[in-house]
Amino acid sequence: MELVKQDYEENIKQYQGLEKKLKELLGDSIPIDHVGSTAIPKMKYGKNIIDILIGAKDTIQFDKIKQILEREGYVASQKSKDNIYQFFSSTAEETRAGDVHIHLVILDTDRYQEFLILKKYLLSHEEEVKKYSEVKEMILFQEQEIDRKTYKRKKSEYVSQLLIRAKKWSHDQE
Repeated sequence: MELVKQDYEENIKQYQGLEKKLKELLGDSIPIDHVGSTAIPKMKYGKNIIDILIGAKDTIQFDKIKQILEREGYVASQKSKDNIYQFFSSTAEETRAGDVHIHLVILDTDRYQEFLILKKYLLSHEEEVKKYSEVKEMILFQEQEIDRKTYKRKKSEYVSQLLIRAKKWSHDQE
């Protein structure tokens, strides 16, 4: 597994093409947002995987969107799903630069808001972006033969703390 230097401009172009296609499939009323590291201009390193957040108003719409995404070839993870969240990837194999991850989440849930709060926080805190990128890099360099599962676990530990700071900041903004 490797991190690569992020190409923000290229990632935005890729996201915009994906967003256009998703809007054609799902309609303009479905909220679609670019989230994750590729949505942050100053993020130095990442996996260059485009993360997309799609909001469903209820479980009926959630199921309809899920079916559309699967019909379009997105692979639903059986590990990360519950009644408000479903993860999809553009490939069943190990994901790498250029792939797409879709996070389908019921609107007005904490899980949905966390994606947006974290993005807003990182866009407003350049020092946090630098630190996050450094943490990703450090995880990989500390471990000689790191696998995706270990990387995700270690990154998740950091992101959990980052999300606490982001929520506090968001709450203070209200």
